[in-house]
Amino acid sequence: MTNKMLTKATAIDRFGRENKDLLERRFGLPNIGKRFDGENFNPTVDRIARAINYYGFEVRDENIVEIPDTDLGSGNPLCFKPFPPAVQAMIKSLEEELMYRYPYTEGSDEIRKQLLEYVEREGFVNTSPYSYDDIDEKGLSVHNITFSVSTSVLFNQIISIISKPKDVILVTGPNYGLFTIRAERAGAEVEVLELQEEDNFLVNPEKLAETIDQINNSLQLAYHRRQGYVPRVVAFLNANPNNPTGKVMGQNEYDLLYKIADVCNKRGVFVIDDLVYRDISYDKDNIALPIATIPGMFRNTISLFGLSKSYSMASLRAGFVVADELIIRAIINKTFQEMDSAPAIIGVALAGAYNATDERYQAYEKYFTELRGEYKYRLNLIKALVNGITASAPEYRTKISETIYKAVGPDAEKVLTGLPLVDFPKNLEPESGFFAILDFTKLKGMKFRDKEKDLYIVIRDEAELLNFFYATSRTRFLVGESISWPDDTMLVGRVNYAIEEEKLIKAFLNMHNAILMLDQNKDDYIIRKNRYEDQEQMAHIKVDGWKNAYDRIISASYLNSLNYEEQAERYKASFEEYKDYVFVAVRGDEVLGYSCFDPTPNVDEFDSELVSLYIKPTEIGKGIGTELFIATRKQMISLGKKNMIIWCLSDNINAIRFYEKLGGKIVKTKDAQIGDKNYTEYGFYFHLN
Repeated sequence: MTNKMLTKATAIDRFGRENKDLLERRFGLPNIGKRFDGENFNPTVDRIARAINYYGFEVRDENIVEIPDTDLGSGNPLCFKPFPPAVQAMIKSLEEELMYRYPYTEGSDEIRKQLLEYVEREGFVNTSPYSYDDIDEKGLSVHNITFSVSTSVLFNQIISIISKPKDVILVTGPNYGLFTIRAERAGAEVEVLELQEEDNFLVNPEKLAETIDQINNSLQLAYHRRQGYVPRVVAFLNANPNNPTGKVMGQNEYDLLYKIADVCNKRGVFVIDDLVYRDISYDKDNIALPIATIPGMFRNTISLFGLSKSYSMASLRAGFVVADELIIRAIINKTFQEMDSAPAIIGVALAGAYNATDERYQAYEKYFTELRGEYKYRLNLIKALVNGITASAPEYRTKISETIYKAVGPDAEKVLTGLPLVDFPKNLEPESGFFAILDFTKLKGMKFRDKEKDLYIVIRDEAELLNFFYATSRTRFLVGESISWPDDTMLVGRVNYAIEEEKLIKAFLNMHNAILMLDQNKDDYIIRKNRYEDQEQMAHIKVDGWKNAYDRIISASYLNSLNYEEQAERYKASFEEYKDYVFVAVRGDEVLGYSCFDPTPNVDEFDSELVSLYIKPTEIGKGIGTELFIATRKQMISLGKKNMIIWCLSDNINAIRFYEKLGGKIVKTKDAQIGDKNYTEYGFYFHLN
């Protein structure tokens, strides 16, 4: 008897069907991913994820391979020589040591000893040590340290170790958006402590305490009747210096740091002290102060160090963590279970950069004097590019002017005047790092005509801001939603001023030219959810809209039967049921148009519907319909919808042209009875993303 093998599909075809998201080729950032527990990101983190995905993938076009864009959202530090002692240590290790041995999961004790001596020289102290024999006079040992492939990996491990499902990680806003996503992917929830201009964008300990208490109280109420564990705030991420504000809390802010640490310590909340930008604090006499140097705070603090930013070694991916032994043991266990061990060479590099020898500190002083000087120059360059040459310090102006003339020639005069209508937020001059927050709010409401697509881009939100600059100058950056900017009425962007000088200057010239192309006559209407008092005007718009659009299409007897009062009563009666599903465009108290939508999944393959879109006859042709459509689309996306259908009478030529212009494709037809007659309707399909 012959055995026959039944093949239903090839392995790769089956894999593709089971992983449809991989069928789309991506350029730019890979897929951000989902939570490990299968749950959706909470709304705060979902907004960050969508904004980062938009910047890293969606805003880019199909020409990206042939025509590279200018990425001002990069996280790369200044192109500078790597820290020499770290390089020398790696060379020595490769030349003198045999590489046949597998490294220990926790790393070499000799390496950890050098890192320990460094942090102790920097002031780390444990005033409540364990009683093990190897604990030194600072209350520490090599078992308080381990290293891995980047602080990002360590952060992921820390979150999964210290949190249980529904526990909260508190982060500042602004923040490093990818850390918020990673925290939620690991199963925790993320909440944001908004930093305020009135506090100079530093953490306010009183607001920190209030936020922790409010979250814990809410969780207690939500879970008090359930048996078992009650979720709580388990950690506060303290980026010092802050990414992206560049704010530093150093020795001059000792009292502030003590209060932050004390608030967390008394509430059983770990401080994750992210110190990767520490050594490029501009003021060498007030570099970021680790909280673990404050007596009594070590055991409640998890400190992260890395080579990526300050030591110009981002491509090496090397970081180490200092914490209580229990935390370190858990990290080592997780490393062994997930990746066996970190490469030994990164430990060698870390010990070369972070050790307590006088030779290292002498090399550090020489290296960082030069590097900080370069970053201070770049800070003054970005000031000139945004606010004009007179905004930079006098000692930098000649060099900046010469550099700009060399980069763009005759256009230098334009660049030296600054970026029109753009500024820095108040109280937010960077004190470290290489990121600047720019305020584009004055561009809000301005229009740009995209001739290729035959439509207007109206800058109403940060997605349109990115679309505008990409369409006009192929320039992109991270927007405020990506970094949890605390004021959602503003349009802001985070730009990297450490990228190549010529590329940076040309990008700002292109952005300058783009802004000059804007129509600065802003629309005098807004789009908002409808209100009860809008219903009568909406009824008039619908009745007038039908009589105007369907004259000679629908029977005159039916159109004549339409009644303002009856329509208004129907709208009022259904207001409570549908109030969250209607947007109106209003000028003052006057309703100019409205859209009604349904986010409930249909029985077909469409998971949302634009039910109706009406514009006041006197306002047709002014772009209001497009704006209502865009607002509806964004709302559907925020609700997790992927596509939308819109039905339109087959004889309504104007509506058909409108939906086709917006990208709709006719995919269905159906019969609709209006009055005593049947009419054909087209179903327009829109892929929302």
